[in-house]
Amino acid sequence: MVRTGLSAVFGFAAMLSTAALAEHEPTGLETLLKGTDLTPALSGLQISLLKNGKATKSYALGFAQITAAGKEPLRRDHKTRIASISKLVVALGIMQLVEAGKLDLDGDVSDYLGWELRNPAFPEFPITTRQLLAHTSSIRDGSAYFMAAGTGELRDFFKEESPYWEKGDHFARSPGQEPGRFFTYANLNFGLLGAIIELLSEERFDQYMAKNVLEPMGLSAGFDPCKIPPGQRAAAFRKGEEAGNWSEGSDWLAQVDGAEPKCFYGAGDATFNDAFLADYALGSNATIYSPQGGLRASADDLVVVLEMLVNGGVVKGQRILSPESVETMLAPQWTLNAEKSNGLSAGEAEPGGPTDGLMTSYGLSVHRINMSDWGFPDGPELLVGHLGEAYGVLSHALINPETGDGIATIITGTARDPADSPPGSSPLYRVEEEILRWWLEQKD
Repeated sequence: MVRTGLSAVFGFAAMLSTAALAEHEPTGLETLLKGTDLTPALSGLQISLLKNGKATKSYALGFAQITAAGKEPLRRDHKTRIASISKLVVALGIMQLVEAGKLDLDGDVSDYLGWELRNPAFPEFPITTRQLLAHTSSIRDGSAYFMAAGTGELRDFFKEESPYWEKGDHFARSPGQEPGRFFTYANLNFGLLGAIIELLSEERFDQYMAKNVLEPMGLSAGFDPCKIPPGQRAAAFRKGEEAGNWSEGSDWLAQVDGAEPKCFYGAGDATFNDAFLADYALGSNATIYSPQGGLRASADDLVVVLEMLVNGGVVKGQRILSPESVETMLAPQWTLNAEKSNGLSAGEAEPGGPTDGLMTSYGLSVHRINMSDWGFPDGPELLVGHLGEAYGVLSHALINPETGDGIATIITGTARDPADSPPGSSPLYRVEEEILRWWLEQKD
């Protein structure tokens, strides 16, 4: 069933222009922040809009941190761990290496990794960078797709004698799921892409991404939370008594970046960090920087990325990618067939549930959405970008490639599991769906 949009349900006030908007001036979005009969209360909400390829309006509501002095208001410049939208940004770094002639999208990644990566069920099929970006590589997450600093190397996921082997669960085995044939969303693909970036650029993943992708776009976002000024770090939250669980009657509890952040996964005290980074071998374990989801950014930062894609690879006078690279990224690399036999459309959820249909077409780290299939008959035919979910955060960065209109949203946390809300018309959580409906009703 198509649900009534937020502006009708909640009587949202008209939005103000960015120039006239105070950081925390009530906008009607505060109703959503407080929670409704359909959606949970939110700890914080950033929304930034793109119109005709230009950033226009931007909002920040809620709080960023809970300190002894109280709740620190969330600002537009606060950075949150944005989850899987990070993958879209990593793809920009990969495409730069392709443009530099250092990387062939269809070459065997074993040649770049320096060790052979083959699915033992399909040893005759090379695994390519294009497949890693498109989640058609036959790589699977298993029970873990990252390892702490100093506990192993990336290749250990794929070595039978390794404690990370998990009985081969990091590979597909079923007939018809050989590399290039079958879509299954897998975060471990991006640990491999992070390693490729390090080995070909001869720079640490987080440093390469900062210098070559983020800073040229004028962004202070980054994959190292310790490089984000303390006053700009926003935590991810849930209401609960312990991390990882929801309890709506409890207080808000920070899940990530609430106290002093870990600079990378497995980081310890300064002595450990300095010694580890001094001896870190490029390409050995890029998962410590969370290329699959660890970018700290704001909604305003994400709109800059969208603006760059809409404008053929150029933003703020800087060329980040060629128009051809952008076109390649946005084009479909995989599409679910009519029989629904060539991939899993539920994302990271179990098939057969409410998120079936979440992913039916995918580019190079680009989610392609048919809005009509999601119950938005008056919406654009196609939205491209990416979605994110982790540690209580829900995020999306989406554009209409025909008009240049777009939206970036970061929900920093929900008071209860968003899956417990009544379903809407789409595979999205209800709160995400209602935000998209609100966006589509904006007239200017």
